[in-house]
Amino acid sequence: MRKFIKVFKEITIKDIHEVGGKNASLGEMYNKLTSQGIKVPDGFATTSYAFWTFLDENNLTNKLIELLKNLNRDTYSNLNNIGTQARELFLNASFSEKFITQIKKAYKELSGK
Repeated sequence: MRKFIKVFKEITIKDIHEVGGKNASLGEMYNKLTSQGIKVPDGFATTSYAFWTFLDENNLTNKLIELLKNLNRDTYSNLNNIGTQARELFLNASFSEKFITQIKKAYKELSGK
């Protein structure tokens, strides 16, 4: 089953494709250095699966594709305008209850440590 959230103890450097470089590095450090007495803060990461699900649930993929078709790729003179419109799409979108629940659960578990 694909996950929206992965805790650091589940993440290694091999998970870059799923959690990004910074989170993969943090997971790697947490897993390799904590056992050696080096204090690495625990945490969790949202996954690329969560991101793509967010896009799908908010019907953003096609909207972003259409928006980017209008980008002037010669001079990028309208980059600011296109960027503003893209940000608005994200800001007007919402997270699913399933995702919100998993974020709250991960945060609660992390806070309890």
